[in-house]
Amino acid sequence: MIKLENVYKSFGDLEVLKDINLEVNPGEVVCVIGPSGSGKSTMLRCLNQLERITSGKIYIDGELADQREMGKDLQDIPAEKVQELCTELGMVFQRFNLFPHLTVYENITIAPKIVKKFKEEDIKAIAYDLLKLVGLEDKKDEYPSRLSGGQQQRVAIARALAMQPKIMLFDEPTSALDPELVGEVLEVMKKLAKDGMTMIVVTHEMGFAKEVGTRVIFMDEGRIVEQGEPSQIFADPKEDRTKAFLKKIL
Repeated sequence: MIKLENVYKSFGDLEVLKDINLEVNPGEVVCVIGPSGSGKSTMLRCLNQLERITSGKIYIDGELADQREMGKDLQDIPAEKVQELCTELGMVFQRFNLFPHLTVYENITIAPKIVKKFKEEDIKAIAYDLLKLVGLEDKKDEYPSRLSGGQQQRVAIARALAMQPKIMLFDEPTSALDPELVGEVLEVMKKLAKDGMTMIVVTHEMGFAKEVGTRVIFMDEGRIVEQGEPSQIFADPKEDRTKAFLKKIL
């Protein structure tokens, strides 16, 4: 579903991603862990083209989505094609980024209407199913300011799913929440994983990574240091840097 080949990303002289090679197969839940500043969020942002890579290749569902070297295109990929591929990725951010002037229902339905040209009658049924999935059927006419942080993040998940993506990207979706609200968001993510959604989750929630992840990736200083099944990474990490990180947080 996703493939990164020799991906580098620099901001000026600062090299944030260094030779990232990664494949994500259908139905996998890949949890990405590591210290702050290790490049985890940047990798996700490069996947959905919020950041342009410096060099390397990114494939989405088998098709080349971006290919750049030293800021120059190596292959002429029409912007429309890149946009089409990116609609296969749903993204949930640390901050909820909901439109404050729109209701919950309007937040969920605006992108499918504008980008995918869905008709009102079609998106209405999708929106109600998603509201049920995230447990917010009774909040459809509320505005974001009247919701808790956990409720807002659940709306953000429903909004991303409304585009009917094949892959969901989560960028530390619980880091901005009060501790007692974390569980309600993780429960929605567990439902998605159980239903077979392909997911890449940047997270500090090690319990979620252990329970739900099919693979765990540890990143540090812009590189993938180690990856494997959760049982192996958490119980028997091979790399000293992984051992040191887990020793501090577990």
